[in-house]
Amino acid sequence: MSEEIWTIIKYKPKEGCEDKFVEGLKRLEQIIEKSKAGQEFQNKFIKIDSGEYVQIIGLPNLESLLDGQIEGLDWLDSVDQLLDYYEDDSRTEAFSGFVID
Repeated sequence: MSEEIWTIIKYKPKEGCEDKFVEGLKRLEQIIEKSKAGQEFQNKFIKIDSGEYVQIIGLPNLESLLDGQIEGLDWLDSVDQLLDYYEDDSRTEAFSGFVID
């Protein structure tokens, strides 16, 4: 397996809060761009049929993922009031995995 890791994070904004949440995603994109420090990785946001937003991130290694967690959680705290919680009382549904060569 490769060291490259991909993470998928799903967010569910409250009804009527979508525009503010998208503004928050733009702030997150800026945070990510500043934190790249010359590393190559991809970050995309999509909206799916359920009204949820999905973040898809490809990083060169696990260390890059861990390095961004504190800033990511700070950002998540800043948009907390805009999100509906999932059944497990979480603000997101997420999973990560290493690329198969």
